[in-house]
Amino acid sequence: MKLSLSWLKEYISLNIKPDLLAHKLTMAGLEVKGIDSRPDGDFVFEIEVTPNRPDCLNVVGIAREVSAILNKTLKSPALKQFHRPKEKCDVAILDPRGCSRYIGTVIADVKASSSPEWIQKHIASIGLRSINNIVDITNFCLFEIGQPLHAFDLDKLTGGKIIVRKAREGESIITIDGVLRKLDPSILVIADEKRPVAIAGIMGGKDTEVTTATKNILLESAYFDPLVIRRACRHLGISSDSSYRFERSVDMDNVEAGAHRAAGLIKNYSGGSTKSYCDLYPGKTKKRKQTIRLKKKDVDQLLGFDVPVWRMEALLKKMDFKVQTQKDNLTITVPAFRNDVRGDVDIIEEVARIIGYDAAPATSPIVRASNIPEDCFRKFRLTLSDLLVAQGLSEIISYTTISQKSLQRSSVPSEAILKVKNTLTVEQEMMRPSLLPGMLSVVAGNINKGQKDLALFELGKVYSSTGECEKEFLGIMLSGKQNENWRKMSIADVDFYDAKGIVEEAAGRFKINGLTFKAVKKDFLNPYNSASICLGKNVIGNVGALAKNVLDQWDIKLKNIFYAELELLPFYNAKEKTQQFKPVIEYPAVVRDVSLAVKRETSFESIQFLAYEGTKEILASVTLLEQYGGDKIPSGYRGMTISLSYQSGKRTLREEEVNVCQERFVKALQEKLGATIR
Repeated sequence: MKLSLSWLKEYISLNIKPDLLAHKLTMAGLEVKGIDSRPDGDFVFEIEVTPNRPDCLNVVGIAREVSAILNKTLKSPALKQFHRPKEKCDVAILDPRGCSRYIGTVIADVKASSSPEWIQKHIASIGLRSINNIVDITNFCLFEIGQPLHAFDLDKLTGGKIIVRKAREGESIITIDGVLRKLDPSILVIADEKRPVAIAGIMGGKDTEVTTATKNILLESAYFDPLVIRRACRHLGISSDSSYRFERSVDMDNVEAGAHRAAGLIKNYSGGSTKSYCDLYPGKTKKRKQTIRLKKKDVDQLLGFDVPVWRMEALLKKMDFKVQTQKDNLTITVPAFRNDVRGDVDIIEEVARIIGYDAAPATSPIVRASNIPEDCFRKFRLTLSDLLVAQGLSEIISYTTISQKSLQRSSVPSEAILKVKNTLTVEQEMMRPSLLPGMLSVVAGNINKGQKDLALFELGKVYSSTGECEKEFLGIMLSGKQNENWRKMSIADVDFYDAKGIVEEAAGRFKINGLTFKAVKKDFLNPYNSASICLGKNVIGNVGALAKNVLDQWDIKLKNIFYAELELLPFYNAKEKTQQFKPVIEYPAVVRDVSLAVKRETSFESIQFLAYEGTKEILASVTLLEQYGGDKIPSGYRGMTISLSYQSGKRTLREEEVNVCQERFVKALQEKLGATIR
C-alpha cells in the first residue's frame, strides 16, 4: 500500500524525518519497503501490510498506528450530520450470504466536473489519475478510511433499481477497463432489471459509469463476503483496490461511515441533494464484544521486561481499545475492526510492537539447569542406521502417502487403510500401510536408469486405521549382484540369505536372543523362498524374494529382488539394555563336523535346537557349513554339513565327554528328524 506523508499529516501532527518514521513503522510490524521522494517535497511510503491487518489498508488506519507509536493525538475525518430521506431507494439482495450489508444513497442533480485540487493531489500521490469529482471522491474515501465505494449513473440503470445476485449462465459484462468478461453463477454481481452492471466488490461496468453528463447517481457502500470475492477474482483473473480490501474483510461498521463520508463530500463538491436512502442489513447480528483480561505479571514474564500499567493503558487506548484498570489487572474491550486480536497473548504482542522490539532493554536470559532425558529409541534408530550403512546399504526416504494403485501393484493387504481427506493428488490417497510400495517405486526408478545392483534400507512409520495407528518399521531391499570383491573370480547374485543375514547381524549387534525364522505365505513374497521373522512367539516381520506378479506389476525385469520388513519397537524392547563384558575363553575348542541328509522341509533351526538340547554348558556354536543336492541325495531330501564347536570357560574339555555329546546329537537327528548320516 502507498501512503503519502502529507496526507498522513492531515490526521496527525508530525515532526519526524521520513526515514525514522519508516523505521518505527517497520519495527511495529508495518514494513516500509521503500520511500519515494516527490518533486513537490512530499514523501510516499510503500508499506507491506500483512493479511491479518486490513484495518491498516487506509490512511486513517496507519495514522492510528502512528499516534500510538509516537504518542500523538489522532484527528479523525469530520463526518457531517447525515440527513436520511424518508424515501427508500430500490435495492434488493437476493444473495444474503454474498452480501451481508448494502447501503444505497441516491443523490440527485449532481454536477460531474473536475475535483478540488486537494483531492487530486492526494489521489495522485498514490498513483491514481483524476477522473471527475464523483469518482475521485469514491477513490479518496477508499484510501482514506478503507471502505470501497462505487457510484452508478442512476439514469442508466434499467428500472432505476439495484439487485444483488449471482450471475446467470451465459451473462457477460464490459467492465470500466473496456474488457468483455464472461460470468457464471459462482460470481456475485450488481444488476438492474435486465443485466449485470458491476462485478460485486471488484469492478464496475462500462455502461453505468459516471461521466460529465451524469445528473443523478446511486452511491453504493457494501460488505461482500471475502471468499466470494476471492474466488471471483481468481476465476476472472482480475484484481482491484476494492477487491484487495474485500478479500481481507472490511469493517462492517465502516460501511455506514464510508457512505456518509462520500455522500457529504459529493454534495459539497458537486452539488445535488439526497433523494432516497436504504440500509439493507441481512447479515446483522449482535455486535461482537470481545473482552480480554490481562495481568501485568503475564506481560512482564512474556516480554522479559517491566511495562507500567499506565503505559499499556495509554497505547491501547490510542489504538481504539477500551481499557479499564484495577491495580495490576486490565480489562480490555477489542474494537470491532481488530478481528486478529483473540486472546491475552495478542494484546501483549500489541504492547510489544508499539513500544518497539528494538526499544526493549537488553537482558541476559535466565538459564535454569534441567535434566533432559535421553531418547533411547532415537539413539537405537541412529545406531541401527549406522550398522546398516556399515554393511553396504544406502538409506532412502520415501513418501508417507501413497496411491491405491501402488498399493495394489505391491499386493499389500488393503484392510484398515487410513485414507487422506482432501487429497492434493491421486498419488496421496492414503497413509502407507507398508514400506514396500515406496521402496519398490525407488527400485523401479533406479533399474529404469540402469542401476540394478541395489542395497537399500528405510526407517519410517507405517499407518493403520485400527489398533495402534502408527508403527516404526525397518525395510530392506536387495537386487542384482553382491558387493564387488576383487578376491572372487565372479560375483554372485544376492539371495535370501543375504537379506536374512542383515537382519541377523542387527540382532547380534543389539544382543537380541530368540530371533527365529519360519515358513510363511504372503501375497507379496515367493512362498518357496520366504520366511516370517519371529521373536519368541510373536511375528515381527517378514523376509524373502518378492513374488513374480509384484515385479511384473511394477514392470521390473529382474528375476529376483529380496525384501525384509521388521517392526522396530519389539526389536528394540528385546535388546539388552546394558551390555556386559565377557572375557575371552582361554581354553581350546573342540570341533566336530557331521554330514547328513534330511527332509527338504526340515529347518536348520530344528537341527540347532537338537544340538543345544542338554549340551548348552559346553556347546559354543552350531554352524551350517554347506548345503548340497545331487544324485547321491534321495529325492525330497537335502544334504547338509553341520559343524559343532565345543568349549568351556572353566576347563579344557576331555575327548570322551565331547564324544558323548556328539553321539547324543547324531542319535537325536536320526530318531527325531529322520536324518541319514553320510
